Amino acid sequence: MKKYIKINKLFILFSILSLVSCSDNIDIENVNKPLQQDFYVSVSDFNTGLNGCYSTLRAPIAYEWMLTEVRSDNTYLNNYGTTNPQNLQIISNDVFEAPSFDLFIEQYWATTYTSIRSVNGLASALGTNYNPATGTIDYGTTSTSFPLSVTERKRISGEASFMRAYHYFNLVRVYGGVFLIDKIITPDEALLIPRSSVADIYKFIIADLKNATANCTTAKYSAAVGTGGAATKWAAEALLAKVYLTLGQKSDALPLLTDVITNSGHSLITAGTAPYSDVFSSTNELNQEILFAIRFKSGGLGYGSSLSNLFSSTTDQKISGLVYPTGTRGGYNNPTPELYGNYATNDKRRDYNIKTKIVTPVTTTSANSQLYWAGKHNIAVSVQNDSELDWPVLRYSDVLLMYCEASNAPTTTASLSYSYLNQVHVRSGATAIVLANVLATAGYEKAVADERRWEFALENQRWFDLLRFKTTMPTVNAKTIMENHFTAMQPFYSQFDAAYTTPQLIAKVNNVKFDLSPIPNVEIVTNTVQKIPNNPGY
Repeated sequence: MKKYIKINKLFILFSILSLVSCSDNIDIENVNKPLQQDFYVSVSDFNTGLNGCYSTLRAPIAYEWMLTEVRSDNTYLNNYGTTNPQNLQIISNDVFEAPSFDLFIEQYWATTYTSIRSVNGLASALGTNYNPATGTIDYGTTSTSFPLSVTERKRISGEASFMRAYHYFNLVRVYGGVFLIDKIITPDEALLIPRSSVADIYKFIIADLKNATANCTTAKYSAAVGTGGAATKWAAEALLAKVYLTLGQKSDALPLLTDVITNSGHSLITAGTAPYSDVFSSTNELNQEILFAIRFKSGGLGYGSSLSNLFSSTTDQKISGLVYPTGTRGGYNNPTPELYGNYATNDKRRDYNIKTKIVTPVTTTSANSQLYWAGKHNIAVSVQNDSELDWPVLRYSDVLLMYCEASNAPTTTASLSYSYLNQVHVRSGATAIVLANVLATAGYEKAVADERRWEFALENQRWFDLLRFKTTMPTVNAKTIMENHFTAMQPFYSQFDAAYTTPQLIAKVNNVKFDLSPIPNVEIVTNTVQKIPNNPGY
C-alpha cells in the first residue's frame, strides 16, 4: 500500500503545509522559498504558477474513494479479519462510524486545502478577489507594468476559479459547511475564521464557476488539438450544472448542459470493439469524451497515480484479466457483489469495471465465495504507485445523463431525455431501453440512477449521486438504497468479531452521521481562539 505521510498539525487549514515524517513537526520558515511578490514577474511565471495549481489536484485522489465510493453501495473493503488501523478506518467509513480523528478524512481535507492555497496565491497575484456581497469574482486594477494582457489574465483566472470551485464542491459535499478561504492568510488569521454555512460555500462555488465559464477557453474539442488538459468553458458549464442539480435548480442546469451537448465538440466514443474501455485507456488520454481529467504521468517522476497499486488484487490472488503493478498491492475498494449483480450480463461495462474470481462454490451462506476486484484504474506499472492513468472528473456521458436527470420523463421516442439516456445505455452493448418502461416518473428516475451507477462505477460519483437524487429524482431514495445494500451484504458484516445484524446496519443508515463525514479533529483541538463545531453525531 502507498505509504501515507502525516500532515503537519501545527498549521490549521492550509497555512504553510509541510509534508513531514510520522513523528516530526517542523515549524521553521523555509528561507530558500521565493516570496510570492518576487515570483510573479513575467507571463511565464503566471503560467508556471497555473501549472503548479493543476499539479496539486493529484494528491486528494489517493483518499477521495474512501470518503465517497466506499460509503456507497458500490464498494467495500473485503478484509473482515483485518487488524491494520488503516484498514479499520476504511471499514469505519463504510458503515458510517468514522471518527473525527480518522487519518484519511484528515488527509483528504489537508491535501484539498493545500491545493486551494495554491490557487489563492495565484488569484492574489492576478489581483482578483471574491465579493460575497455580489457573489462575483472581481478584477482589481493592475499596475501599468503588470505582465499579462487582459485576455491572459482572465483566462488564467478562469482556470484557477474552476479548480477552486471543484475543490470546494467536493469539500461541501463531504463535510458540509467548511472554511471559506479566498486569499492567502497567516496562521493567526486562520484561527479567526469560523465555518461558513453550506449556502455561503455554494455561493462562492457558483461565483468561481461563473468566472470560469466566462473566461476559460471556448475552443471546441477536436481530435487534432484536444484540450491540452486545461479547464475549458465546457468543463466549467458541466460542473456548474452539477452544482445547480445538487441545489435542486434543474432549470438553471438545463441550458448549460444543452450548450455543452450542442457546441463543445465533445461526444461519446462509440467506434471500435470496446468503446467504453477506450475512454480510460492510457494511450487514449484526453479523448473526445473527457471534458476534464486530473493528469497523472508515469516514469518515476513523482507524478504517477497510486490507484493501480491500491486497487489491484492482493498478492495471493491471481485473476484473469487483471494486471499486476510492481510493488505492494492493496486490494482495496472492492466492488460489491451487489454492484456486479446489478449489471445486465451483456453490459460490457461490468466486465471492464469488475474482475471476479470464484474461491469456493457460491452459496447463500458464504459471503466470501466470490472475490470482486476493481478493473477500472488498473494498469501494469514498472514503478510502485506510478500509474499513467488520468482520473476522469467530467465526461460527456455525465453531461448526457445530467441532462436526463434535469428533465422530465420522456413522452415519445423523440424526447431528448429518452435519446440521451439510450445513447449511453446502448454504447454499453445493451439493447435500447423500452419507452414504455420509462414513461412513468418512478421508472424513468430509476433508469437514470441505474445508468449513472453502471456508467460511473469506481469513479467516486455514486455517493454524491445518491445524496443529490433527493433534490432531483426523489423517488430514488438514498437511505432505502443503503438499507437494501446492508441487508444484502449482512452475511459479510456478520463475519466481524463484533458481528453486525441487519437491524444494526440499518440503524447506521438512519443515524445523523449518514450525510456527512466529520470535520477533522485536528481543526477543532488546535484552535485556541474559537470553538469549531463538528457535524451532528461526531
